[in-house]
Amino acid sequence: MQVTQRGGRFVVVDDFLDAATLAELRRLMERSTFSEVDSVLYPETDGKAFRSRGTYVKGGGRGEDGAPGRSRAFERILQQVVAEPGIFGTAGQDWDRAGFTFWRYPAGSRLSWHNDAGGGRTGEFIVFLHEEWRASWGGELMILDEEPVTSVRDGDFLAQMELQVRESASSPVAIVPRPNRLVLVKAGTVHQINRVDPTAAAPRRTLTGFISKQTAESGAQARDALLRLVDRSAGEGQ
Repeated sequence: MQVTQRGGRFVVVDDFLDAATLAELRRLMERSTFSEVDSVLYPETDGKAFRSRGTYVKGGGRGEDGAPGRSRAFERILQQVVAEPGIFGTAGQDWDRAGFTFWRYPAGSRLSWHNDAGGGRTGEFIVFLHEEWRASWGGELMILDEEPVTSVRDGDFLAQMELQVRESASSPVAIVPRPNRLVLVKAGTVHQINRVDPTAAAPRRTLTGFISKQTAESGAQARDALLRLVDRSAGEGQ
């Protein structure tokens, strides 16, 4: 595992999981049930993707949906999130909830420019799980590594993000979906998933999730439980 790229609002970690943990996570992905979903941005042009049921870690041994146990990869991701307070803030203080969802983007699909702001989110992560990915197959994660726009012209937020990308003095960073690559992204960062090329032999497969803050009424209990989890998993990772 090594950090291979670091920007102001993102971090790239290559060879993230050891072989056994990566294999376990891929088996979990293969056992998951996927549903076809339309893009929430531009369904007419983005195309369809496939999403598994989400699991949320709020402490303890179960996710929100009651699925018993948890992949070792989930705990490795949490360790890496804790190690990047510049992206996510401090565990327990700035965030106390982590979501995990598998995604498949087939040939021809994409997700247009957006920023995943709101909902108490402090950041997100992406782990690329396909076994092979050629550079010509597209599907790059594009990141505009600059502060998000705080005002919106004419009330069209999606159009404003397109405008920010077009008029930016810098160019977006293209992160190739290399297998076993982890990407950590600060909330509010403008990004998109490039269209998967029709020549791609398999879907673009990821484990993706948001790191966020619980609502006030349940936050204290979740924070304490997750801090215990983080302390335990960090000790196991030494």
